[in-house]
Amino acid sequence: MARVFQRGSNWWIDFVDAEGRRKRKKIGPNQRIAKEILSGVLGNVARRVHLGVIEDSAIPFADFVKEWQRRVAPTLKPRSQERWFGIARKHLKPAFPGALRAINLASVENYVARRIEQGAAPSTVNREIAVLKHMFKRAVQWEYLGRFPLTGLAPLKEAPGRARFLSVEEIDRLLAACGADLYLRAFTLVALNTGMRRNEVLGLTRKSIDWQNRVALIGETKNGEARRVYLNETAFSALAGLPVRLDGRLFPFGPNQVSMAFGRIVKRAGIEDFRLHDLRHSFASYQAMAGIQQRGLQALLGHKDPRMTARYTHLSDAYLRGAVDAVNLGAGSQTAVGREKVGTYLAPGAGNALSAARG
Repeated sequence: MARVFQRGSNWWIDFVDAEGRRKRKKIGPNQRIAKEILSGVLGNVARRVHLGVIEDSAIPFADFVKEWQRRVAPTLKPRSQERWFGIARKHLKPAFPGALRAINLASVENYVARRIEQGAAPSTVNREIAVLKHMFKRAVQWEYLGRFPLTGLAPLKEAPGRARFLSVEEIDRLLAACGADLYLRAFTLVALNTGMRRNEVLGLTRKSIDWQNRVALIGETKNGEARRVYLNETAFSALAGLPVRLDGRLFPFGPNQVSMAFGRIVKRAGIEDFRLHDLRHSFASYQAMAGIQQRGLQALLGHKDPRMTARYTHLSDAYLRGAVDAVNLGAGSQTAVGREKVGTYLAPGAGNALSAARG
């Protein structure tokens, strides 16, 4: 039974919460205030038990972020932790200095507008809002909030995926720019010839390669599933030529190190608008131009969603020109339907799956 009682010079309240747990809280030296607080607490408990109404917590947003990080950290991969917690630290906590319950749809829409004014890309802002939405969903599940406050907040429209891939001439210049850097050249060749992501290549070890069957075994990918990556002659030779290291790793780079080093060789090669991840675009685009169907390309890239694969299947002008020139209709004796003519634009190179038309 709920009651107010005195202990020493202070008044306390004694009650049972909505989960059936008995609780006692010290209020202070005033009996009237203690009774009023107890009445309010009992009202909240009754609304919770009989109506399912949860009172919004007055916890500061910054404190809730700490609790959220503590509880979700075991469920996230290290890379996701770094990205999500970085967004919370750099952007969300400074933008919302008040209480968790004070954040509403209007304040978040203002945040989105400010970030766009600051020059952030729509895709960047969408990722930040995705983290904030995740926080609020947990806040509702953990009963810090009675309802999800961001219903109706639509993501910003993002630009279509990049269509940038290297021409054959650019590939030659890029490799030449690697100079005597054995590791950087091998990294570039492996990424170009397998389509593996940066961290997948960096995670390769001697033991993760089936040297007899020329297969790389990736234990954990971006989508959370293990997969096998087949190595052509160029990729296999690049890996086989690397020195044996004591730690078993094939590459000594960290993620940021290899990105910075790659940026330098791109600049040295005089190649415009090209990023490390575009090596994956190049692999996928040339595979598509060589006739690999989307289902097969999806398997090669390790995608769960076929829509992701479609972003990579960009075709070169030379390929499209070859396709048009290969079919001549209504030209009398010149009428020809020659698939082999299209093939001349994608003549296979010796041991290099990326050899293609020089457009």
